[in-house]
Amino acid sequence: MNKPLLSFTNIFLFLLLFHGTGISSEVKRDVLRFSSDAAQIKKGNGILHLSGKVKISYGQYEIRSDLLMAKTSSIDSSVIKIIEASKNIYFSNNKDLSAKGDKLFMDVEKKFVSIEGNVEFSQGKSIIRAEKINVDLVTETVDFEGIKDSYIKN
Repeated sequence: MNKPLLSFTNIFLFLLLFHGTGISSEVKRDVLRFSSDAAQIKKGNGILHLSGKVKISYGQYEIRSDLLMAKTSSIDSSVIKIIEASKNIYFSNNKDLSAKGDKLFMDVEKKFVSIEGNVEFSQGKSIIRAEKINVDLVTETVDFEGIKDSYIKN
């Protein structure tokens, strides 16, 4: 009687481990981590408001600002679709790219960021100042509008 029970236990453990491996190989969503002096969640419209020393980490990206609003794709969803920030914007990929500006708009689904107002974009030792930048996070393409007083160092 101990042998059939032992066999059943081994099969059960094997299936459990096999099933667990399948779950862990699924594509996981990035977690939105944040800190701020104050926060307000409006469940009725799916909006999270953060203010005062706001810091958000989303995947490899970091956003800092004084005010930030994150919108979900729908009232019933917890998936962040849009991030808008203002006042003392800092954006970074935590590698080689960073930007400062007055306002930030990020479409999380489309992996697109737009920063405008007194923008200072830096990569390595190069700095480009502009009125607005658009960053495609997938292709790492940056478009500049209204470039002024900039330099590129090799």
